[in-house]
Amino acid sequence: MCFTVAIHASREEIEKRFDGSFEEPETFAPGYYFSAFTFPRLPVISGRDNHVIRMYRWGLIPSWVKDEAYAEGIRTKTLNAKCETITEKPSFRNAVKMNRCLVISKGFFEWQNRDNKKIPYYIGLEDDQLFGFAGLYDTWTNPATGEMNYTFTIITTTANPLLAVIHNTKQRMPVILPKEKEQTWIDPGVPLDSALELLVPYDQEKMKAWTISRLVSAPGANKNVPAVIEPYNWSGVK
Repeated sequence: MCFTVAIHASREEIEKRFDGSFEEPETFAPGYYFSAFTFPRLPVISGRDNHVIRMYRWGLIPSWVKDEAYAEGIRTKTLNAKCETITEKPSFRNAVKMNRCLVISKGFFEWQNRDNKKIPYYIGLEDDQLFGFAGLYDTWTNPATGEMNYTFTIITTTANPLLAVIHNTKQRMPVILPKEKEQTWIDPGVPLDSALELLVPYDQEKMKAWTISRLVSAPGANKNVPAVIEPYNWSGVK
């Protein structure tokens, strides 16, 4: 699964990589650690305007949700969406047809079960470049306040060999889209069947990963620091 990501890149770097501009530049701040369970706002590009980068909140709230209490409950269950069931689940089956998006990132974190210990890893691309996760978004209007909420989920698939070794309990990974496939994914004019064919494991030869310290899991610690992704030697743990 994918519940923690890093976006330690400047606004200018993101705009250059994705050939777009932030709708509200002042709302983006780079970070080494974002947890889905805090429902952060992250940079997203949708098919409705593929040159505009908007800040959407993690945890998809479907447009059909009736009240705020239900919205608060459902978003904890929609942080990720399994590619195998997105056309069936009520929360995702409409969004996958027309509301596909890129969730911008530079890396993510997973934990390996090793000798009954959880060993944290940082994972990114081999060239340390920004990339886009395949995502879905939706817009929900709070009937009590009239506020419009733009939210997203990250799609997961089966793990490639690299991630199967790291995420060795569930053997899942987020869908990372090759750069040349990003616009195809978000284009609402692309038939659903063709879009779904893109939801495959990313080439492990184009990725890299290393073990990091337990700072990433330390309660109350400031994780938005470079040290959270620095290599750490766990050689003493079998």
